[in-house]
Amino acid sequence: MALSQVQCLDDNHINLRTNESKPGFFYSEEQRLTLETLIHDGQDAYEDYIQTNNIRCFLSDLELESILNTVEVYSPGSPDYNAELLGDSDGEEISLQYWPDRSDRSIPLLDIGWPDRASYRGVTRVQVYTQPPYEGQSHIKEVVRKMISQAQKVIAIVMDLFTDIDIFKDLLDASYKRKVSVYIMLETTGVKHFLRMCEKAGMHTGHLKNMRVRSIRGAEFFSRSSKRVCGNQSQKFMFIDGDKAVSGSYSFTWSASRLDRNLITVLTGQAVDTFDSLFQDMYVMSNGVCLSKINLSSEPEPEFLPQAVSTLLPSATTALKRINPKYTLVSNCAFTTNGPVSDQTRAKNSTSKNLTEVIKQIKDTPVVPPVHPGLLNLEKQSQDDQVINDVATHDHRDTKPDTNQNGWNGTQASNCDSSISSLS
Repeated sequence: MALSQVQCLDDNHINLRTNESKPGFFYSEEQRLTLETLIHDGQDAYEDYIQTNNIRCFLSDLELESILNTVEVYSPGSPDYNAELLGDSDGEEISLQYWPDRSDRSIPLLDIGWPDRASYRGVTRVQVYTQPPYEGQSHIKEVVRKMISQAQKVIAIVMDLFTDIDIFKDLLDASYKRKVSVYIMLETTGVKHFLRMCEKAGMHTGHLKNMRVRSIRGAEFFSRSSKRVCGNQSQKFMFIDGDKAVSGSYSFTWSASRLDRNLITVLTGQAVDTFDSLFQDMYVMSNGVCLSKINLSSEPEPEFLPQAVSTLLPSATTALKRINPKYTLVSNCAFTTNGPVSDQTRAKNSTSKNLTEVIKQIKDTPVVPPVHPGLLNLEKQSQDDQVINDVATHDHRDTKPDTNQNGWNGTQASNCDSSISSLS
């Protein structure tokens, strides 16, 4: 039952009349009947109905062509409809039991991980990037690739067309090497182009472990003649790690990053909660895309990377004990007196004894006093004579002959010099 019909069941509800001139005008029974005529009888009957009932022409020529090309017969029991419900990834038959015991389709789960929903994600911050970029700004594609390379938990992408192999390679590295959960949701008409890109990217079976790809369509209109019209999925955003989101007009294609004019908005904080809820709701309504149908090589064997053995550093107390010689002496004595001694202990004891003998020899070696630079080239005997002469000369300079004090005269000084010479 439609929402307007449910509201009419309320006793206190007043159905206010509105028209095209008011902002609240959205649903129109006249437009619905006109669309029924277009789907069932064609464009000529549609134009006659508009003129007869004096209805404003609300569809453009492009929309008329699109609706007529996408009209399909709605047959729930047909094989095509069953395949649509099951998607490309399932192979089970549809259940005939009614919900809630069983449903005609299984509910897809975020089985490779999803961040917990925080009550508050912080202050909302917004940054806007354009293509072509302003002076000093980064390119839109560069911003997207940096955010993918910095992701640590999950990357969720909703896109209408995804054919940029550079961005897809970044997603493969994030899912396979860094074990980041990657969810990709595409518009149904763009799945075939995405699969061709996957074949060119050189994927292998290991890339499918942490990656899920699904498809979704726009809203549907069902007519009374068992026909339906499906819209397009035009939402484009990327949700990363539960705290960042990118949204805008930018599609993941080469033309969008080089030729087209686009704009994206990078959001962080509480505003990201909307993208979290939106992606989960869309994921439940989406259909599976089977990537195993494309040519995939086998997963390569993981490369063995030698891991460095981490050495545990001793505590500060143990380090002080090892420096203290008393601790070494006590530990050696304890190893010697307590039971049998191992080979390593004997080697340590012998090493400590050798070190003790070397230190003792160094202490017993006499220390030779340094030689004056002026005496380096002289013989030992000559060095002694020179020292005595220097002492005598110093005495002559400091002592002056004085006949008036203690009877000291020049004769006594000469006798002193001769006696010193005889000693040498």
